[in-house]
Formats: sequence, C-alpha cells, structure tokens
Amino acid sequence: MYSSQRRTRQRQRILLAAAFLLLALLALGGAALALRDSPESADRGSKNESQNIESAASASKSENVRRVEKPESGAPESPSNLKERPETVKAIYLTAYSAGGNLDLYLDLVDRTEVNAVVIDVKDVTGEVMYPSEVPLANEIGATREVLPDLETLMKQLKERDVYSIARVAVFEDDILPRERPDLAPSDSTTGGPWLNNAGQAWSDGYSREVWEYNTAIAKEAAEAGFDEIQFDYIRFPSDGPLDTLTYEEETYPTREDTLGAFLKYADKELEPTGVRIAADVFGLAATEDGAGVGQFMDKLAPHLDAVNPMTYPSHYPIGSFGYDAPNAQPYEMVRESMKDFEEDTRKVNPDIEIRPWLQDFDLGDPPYGPEEIRAQMQAVYDSGETGWLLWSASNEYTEEALKPAVDAEIGNEATTSASQ
Repeated sequence: MYSSQRRTRQRQRILLAAAFLLLALLALGGAALALRDSPESADRGSKNESQNIESAASASKSENVRRVEKPESGAPESPSNLKERPETVKAIYLTAYSAGGNLDLYLDLVDRTEVNAVVIDVKDVTGEVMYPSEVPLANEIGATREVLPDLETLMKQLKERDVYSIARVAVFEDDILPRERPDLAPSDSTTGGPWLNNAGQAWSDGYSREVWEYNTAIAKEAAEAGFDEIQFDYIRFPSDGPLDTLTYEEETYPTREDTLGAFLKYADKELEPTGVRIAADVFGLAATEDGAGVGQFMDKLAPHLDAVNPMTYPSHYPIGSFGYDAPNAQPYEMVRESMKDFEEDTRKVNPDIEIRPWLQDFDLGDPPYGPEEIRAQMQAVYDSGETGWLLWSASNEYTEEALKPAVDAEIGNEATTSASQ
C-alpha cells in the first residue's frame, strides 16, 4: 500500500474523529472553555515549572506540533498514534551506546536547543540488533545485544521529554546475517564464500524475501515499542569492493531499483497497522545521477515513504559536483543544489513526501566544520522550502553554537517558513 494512500485513509479517520470531537465540544459548552483557560492546559508543554527558562523552552516546542488524533474505534492504533508530532523535525543521531549510556546528556541538549528529535541505532551496519529482540532469526544468528536493555523504557524516557523518536535500521549491509546464513548473502564468484566490500564487510541479499522479512520484523518491533518513525538505511546495493565478482543466486526483479522499491512496498504494508512513519536514507547524488549507481531511483522509492533523507554531507561529494572544485568548502551550495534535485525528482511521484536531509557536523578535509558551516547547510534547507534536518556526527559530539536556543526555536521556525514561501 502506498504511503500516500495510507495517509488518505488516516486523514479520513481523523476527519471523522474531529467531527465527533466537535459535537462533544458543542455539548460541553462553557466547560470546554474553562478547560482551555485552566493553568494545567496553559502549562501543558512545561517540563520544569520551577524554572522559567526551561518552561519557556518546553512551551515553544509544544506549540510547534501537529496533534495526531486517536483513530476511530476498530482502527489500528500504535503507541505512536497518540503523540504530538512536530511540524518540523530537527534531529541528532545517537549510537545505541550513546542512547543506552548517556541519554540524559543528549536530552539536556534537546531541552536547551531547537533540536526536538533523535535518531537511534536499533540495527546498525555491523548487523548487531542493539536490544534483546524477540525476532527468532536475530536470536538464531546471535545478532541480539543488550546495549539498549528495554525499548519500552527508552520510549518512556523520550516521550516524557517530548522528543520525537526515530529508529535507524541498517538493512542490506549486515556483517552477521551473511556469515551465519550464507544462503542469504551474495557470493564472491572467485572464492565461493560471502562477498565482502573494501572494508571486509558482508552484505545480505537484497533480492531475498527472507532478508526483507527479517529487517521488517525488527522495524516492526521498534514501532510497536513506540518509535514514531522507522528510518531504513543502506537501502541500496554495494558501491565499493570487487563488484565484478558480486554474484546473486537469483535476481527476482528486472532491475535493482525495482528490487529496492519492492522491499519498501513490502515494509510499508507490514508496518502500516502500527501507524509508524517510514523514511529512508539515500545518497546525496541519488536524485542527480539516476540512482547514484546503487539503485536508489526516487521514482521507485518515494511512493512508499513518508520522508526521504538525502545524505548531503558536502565532504562526501566528488570534486566537480554541481560545478564546484571544492565541495567541502561550499556547504550552502552543495546542500542547495542537492535539495533542488530532490524537490524536483521526488515530488513528481509523491507530492506529500518530506525531504529531510542529513547535514554534516564533523570534519573531513578543509575547512573544519564549525557553527558557520553548519548553519550554512541549514539555511540551504530552509531556502529550498523545507524546514527539517538531521545532524550526523559519528562521535555524537555536536556543535551547540550552531543551534538556536529552545526559547528562540518557534520564532526561528516561523521566520524560515515565511522566507520559503
């Protein structure tokens, strides 16, 4: 089921629920007005009533949200459906180790700044499943860990702090599944064993229905625990290593892009009952260079997504990209040009999709990245007409000086929205 069709059904349910709500409000009359004006209602967004600054910061976050109505009776309901979803998602990436060991440190950063969301590894490129999963295959191959001891407790912590939660699931690059189940991996025609990329990392078979089921089951477990969004990463075929020896047992779809689109269509259908949103990470040049050589064609992927996350790190663009000889020195231009192509390419097939790019908060080449370079990337997003972004730092060290204080976030969001119109 396409995400756009799913949203249509959800809007219908929401309109029906809103009609019943309107009738109830009319019946309540003055009581409803009294409730609206009560101190409890006015302070709904406050996280710490004893500190005015923190109250103001929390209130600004709470006002910039879209309320998700409870589905009508009998409709699918998930832990995420009753949460207020931000109009604009501004997130930082956290490894499972950061989320499992130092979460309060990052939640304090969220409280102080415009950041209102976190992306947390649930399954990373090593193939490790970072919590005690009950997915049978994850346990059979020894992939489960207890870095995140309890997803439900983690979700409670995030919801108590009004933080939008995104579960990152690395799909086809997976060093555990292929080694334990070689039948679910492409082989190397020269060795007969699992194919490995330049880093010695194995990949699972993108054509395999069992691989699809495995990764979707992990995503579904995260959704049912309460994550607001599933972010599929490594939705692609390998880009480095001895590609000429890469051999698949059976190529069940005519093209790589058809395969990736079919996986997302399958995952969308399986996850639909949970109500979770679905996103995917793609190369920054995927919309510019016809799938970037890894099968990421937007006309195949976008119809099944609520959001797409182009990895627009300026340092990762080849010399000459968009006509620039030093991409890392052009943070605004790299993001701006990439966003132009994604706006054009994805909206042809999914007009409602959110384009929320990954931005660079790390050093790789000259110049080193500080507040000016990070803000330049953000401004390129705003100038494209979008308002959300994801900050990447593999070390999970973030440049707070590049972020607006929480008390200014609402004003800043209004200003960027107006500028983009």
